[in-house]
Amino acid sequence: MNPKPAIIGITGGISSGKSTVARMLASLGAEIIDADEMCHRLILVNDVKNKIIERFGDVIRDIYGKIDRSRLAEIVFQDKTCLDDLCNILHPIVIEQIRSKIAEIEKRGRRRAMVIDAALLEESGLSLMCDFIIFVNTVRDQRVCRSKISRHWQDGELEKREHFQMSLEHKRKNADYVIDNNFTEENTFRQIKEFWQLYIEKI
Repeated sequence: MNPKPAIIGITGGISSGKSTVARMLASLGAEIIDADEMCHRLILVNDVKNKIIERFGDVIRDIYGKIDRSRLAEIVFQDKTCLDDLCNILHPIVIEQIRSKIAEIEKRGRRRAMVIDAALLEESGLSLMCDFIIFVNTVRDQRVCRSKISRHWQDGELEKREHFQMSLEHKRKNADYVIDNNFTEENTFRQIKEFWQLYIEKI
C-alpha cells in the first residue's frame, strides 16, 4: 500500500512568489490545491454571493449584478471586522472543499505530495492540516515591485493588506523550511529540489 501523500503548505508575504513555488513543486510531482482560486469561484455561487451582498451591500455589485472583487477588497482591507466577516463566510466552505480534495488525491494514490496554496494559510487554520510548511522569503522592495506589475497596486496597498495578516516573523518561525526567493528562478528551483529530496522522496 502506498504511503499517504505529504501535505505541503506555502506561506510568506504578499507577492513573495508562493504560487511560483507551488508550480515548481507540481513540476516535481505534487498536486496543487489552490485555495484562493476556490474563493474566487465561491463568490459566483448564488448562496455565497447573496450572503456577501447582504453583509456588505449593493455597493460591491458591478453593472451585471456580480460581486466586484476590487470594490469588496477596498472595503474589507479598511476594517478588520469586515475582513473577519468575509472570512467567516468563505473559509468554512473552502476548508471543507480542501478536505474533500485531499481525500480524493489520497484515494487516487498516485502523488507523493500535495501543495496547499493559500494567502491566509496560517490565519485560516489550514496550516494545521500540513505535514510541512515552506516559508518563501522575499525582500519587501521586490514584493512591492511585483505587486505593482502583476496586480497593478498603488503605493501603500501591499502594506495596507499585510497589516491584516500574521507577521512575517511569526510565519517564518512556524515554518519547517525557508526558501530564499530573492534571486533567479533557477536558484529558487534548486532549493525546491533540495527540499523535495530531503523530505518527500524519503517518504
